[in-house]
Parts: sequence; C-alpha cells; structure tokens
Amino acid sequence: MGKEKIMRLNFGPVHPAMHGVLKVILDVKGDTVIKAQTEIGFLHRASEKIAEMRYFSNYYPIMDKLDYVSALNMEILYASVVEKAANIEIPPRAVYIRTIMAEIQRIMSHLIFIGSFGEDIGNMTGFIWALRERELLMNIVEKVSGGRLAPMYICNGGMFYDFPQGIEEEILKVLSVIENKVNHEYNAMFTKNQIFLSRTKGIGIITTDMIKKYGITGPIARASGINRDLRKVSPYLAYDKVDFDIPTEKEGDTYSRFVVRIREVLESIKIIRQCIKDLPAGPYKTVVPWIIRIPKKDTLVKQESPRGEMGVFLVTDGSDKPYRLKLRSPTFFAIHALQELLVNIKIADIFVIVASIDPVMGEVDR
Repeated sequence: MGKEKIMRLNFGPVHPAMHGVLKVILDVKGDTVIKAQTEIGFLHRASEKIAEMRYFSNYYPIMDKLDYVSALNMEILYASVVEKAANIEIPPRAVYIRTIMAEIQRIMSHLIFIGSFGEDIGNMTGFIWALRERELLMNIVEKVSGGRLAPMYICNGGMFYDFPQGIEEEILKVLSVIENKVNHEYNAMFTKNQIFLSRTKGIGIITTDMIKKYGITGPIARASGINRDLRKVSPYLAYDKVDFDIPTEKEGDTYSRFVVRIREVLESIKIIRQCIKDLPAGPYKTVVPWIIRIPKKDTLVKQESPRGEMGVFLVTDGSDKPYRLKLRSPTFFAIHALQELLVNIKIADIFVIVASIDPVMGEVDR
C-alpha cells in the first residue's frame, strides 16, 4: 500500500453545520484532522468605524446586529459605556428592568445554543423544543419593546418604554414552563441520552492553559473550571442585589460546555424572579437629550454576555459622536482556539466541537 495522502478540506463558510460564515481550513489524513486554520472576515461591516459617523444615540441599531442572538445584551452594554462617559445616572427601576431583560435574552441565547447543538448531532427534536421555549420569551420581548430579533428597547438614560401592565406575571409563568422543560424534558433528551453522551464526553477538551493562551471567557472558560463571571467579579446593574451561583465544570469537553449553559438557564430564571419581586416603582428612564456631547476621555465597560466578556472601549473628544469605538468580542478569541482544538480529532467530531463554542460571527467580523 502506498503512503496515505494528506487532503485539504474547506469547512465553511457555507455549510449546513457551520454557525455563521466561519471558514476552517483542514488538512486531514484519512478521517483524522492533522492541521486546522480558522479564516474570518466574511461578515465584516465596519461596525466600529460606523460609530465615528453617528450620534451617540444613533448607534444602537448597529449594536443589535453584532451578537444578534442576544441583541438586548449588546444594547445594554453600549448604553452603559455612553452613560458612564457622560455621567448619566439611570433610575433604580431602569436598573432592574435592564437586568431582567438581559437575563431573558441570556436564556433565549442559550436556548438557541441548546437547539442548534442538538441539531448538529442529529437531534432535531431538541432543536424544535428549544425554539418552542424561546418563542415564549420572544413574545415577552415583543410585548415589552415592540421588536423581536432586534428590539431597539434600550436608550441613553434607561429604555424607551416602561413594562406594560401585567407583564411581570406573564414572565413568571413563562419561566416556570421553561424551568420545568429544562429539568425534565431537556435532561431526558440530552444529559441522560447515551448517544448524546458518546458524542460529547471527552471530545474537544479545552484545558486551562488554552483558556489563558487564547483569552477565552464566559461559559467555555467556566466549563474548564475557571470560576469567573463579571456579574460576580465586577457587579453591574442589579447583580450585586440578587443571589445566584456560577455554574462550572472541570472536564472542559463539549459535554461540559453544554451542561454549563443548561445550568445557566436555571440561574438566569432565579435572577429574574428576584428582580421582579424587588422591582422598584418610579421613572423608567432619565430624560437625556437625543444629541449629547461628551468631554474628552477614555471609557471602558465590560459585561458578561451569553458568550463571555464583551467590552466597549469608547474614546470621546468633546463632540457629539465617538472619536473611536473598539469592541472586545468573546467569540473572536474562542474560535481561534479551534486551530488547536480540532487537531487529532475525527472529521465527524468537527461539527459538535464548533457548535460547543457557540460562535456568532456578527460580533467577530466587526
């Protein structure tokens, strides 16, 4: 027999199992990957540069399109950096409403992850279930903001609308449904499913050294034993006023990354319930002019998005527009670990490993 040849394969940017337009160039021998190289930039829209041409109040639609699976988290992050730079203090009610909506969006994002993760290993039922639960929360977001995928709910000083009457009770009912589904149906479908376990346990292990090497944060880092969450380490909004745990796992494999997000859904439900119970009365926003000027300064804000630590570095020069805006994307760092993570694994495992990273290319290709 002749020497086995090395074949080069392009995984993406257009592929049914690729989450967004990410391309991975693979050198394979037989059915084993011996080299992997990530290639990005297919969704680049100059999002950071656009900020220099827009008023501070007009950049929210762009933030919605970064991590479009968790648009409200992006809106809250941008509002926070503008308000910090402009010394705008938002009312207590706005703080709690933002916390509630951030956690609702976190659950929605994790449900998309759970469903698409299952679909990538052939479990279509799990995908339909996740969309079913996510739609319940999508209806809540629509009633609160008027929007769905890109809600455009947050503004400088608070939010555009107060909670509609009776929405708190509806949120609590939906959370009870989701909690029951996760604790029973999801566990039976995934964590007690031998096929699922065989496809995820011990596959795609990210070590703590890799976490530090690539600057990985969020659920991926916590699945490798890193007990760090900005909501605890550097509290913002109302996170210092509620009780919740930081789910962690030690193995660092694809199964651990799945379980951490499942557990985070339950913790988000706990946070929302506490915020609704303690939701203060009063104004829902501080009245701020649409066009504002911010003195010359540098301002940095980081928050815990569903995918990890998302940051905005804002440079102002006294004008009514940002002089410079720089985004710190958690997925940008995580996907570069694929060049090490995919080596010496089978081609069939590529799909589940990429899915476990939960990439959203809108925040990567800025």
